Amino acid sequence: MRALRDWQAQVVACREARLESANQAWGRAAEWFDDWVRTNDYVDQVLPRLLEVLDPTSRVVEIGPGTGAFTLPLARAVEQVVAVEPSAAMRAVLRRNLARAGIDNVEVVPQPIEDALETLAGPFDLAFASYSLYDVEAMDVVMRRLVELATHVVALMGSGEPREWERALHRRFVGQERVAPPQVQYFYPLLVEMGIYPDVEMLWTTYNHVYDSEEALVERWRRRFHLPESQGPILRQALLPLTERREGQLGIYQRSRAALVWNERGRHV
Repeated sequence: MRALRDWQAQVVACREARLESANQAWGRAAEWFDDWVRTNDYVDQVLPRLLEVLDPTSRVVEIGPGTGAFTLPLARAVEQVVAVEPSAAMRAVLRRNLARAGIDNVEVVPQPIEDALETLAGPFDLAFASYSLYDVEAMDVVMRRLVELATHVVALMGSGEPREWERALHRRFVGQERVAPPQVQYFYPLLVEMGIYPDVEMLWTTYNHVYDSEEALVERWRRRFHLPESQGPILRQALLPLTERREGQLGIYQRSRAALVWNERGRHV
């Protein structure tokens, strides 16, 4: 199981290189993430594809829903969404967003997917993960169970192509190369090794980071790199050349490729 070992090795390497745990990072960034999804277009690109295989009687399990970018529109279209979210901070924002939208057909499961697998009551029409599988070490166990539970198992993830501007910032302010989490270049071989031959569609999506002010820009990246306030002026000098203003908003406006990996029971397994 070489592909599985490669996936697991990259998960472990990424964890060891982090400045904080994934749970700490999302605890700090949940509100930021809720704003970030609104300035990018991947939901608009992927959601219509998901809705094509769903109807008002469908059940969906979502792995790592975050603050609900997909959860809310999916819940409006189906009978039930089971949202498996390990981050307490993300769950708090998700529940707030659901309450504001008056949505009551979402069950929030406060566990990592690895721990929730055996308690998930299928069947589901769709199991969906958006940029949320990168920290799952037992990926073979998770995928095998999801394929049993759901007619369609779909994952949205990065292409694995490096973003040089981010790598350069990380190298300069952290003092080492950034270790990227495993993406589709690790995921697809793992699936094939398991006897799963999914469709893979590459999407050209926005990767925008938009801020209310220069101060907000610097503060966001200062916290990400765990820098003292004294490093703020140097960080500002490094960040401002990457920015531009669009419709009055300061941002780092980029594009990035994403992979939509789609498995349908009976066709790809």
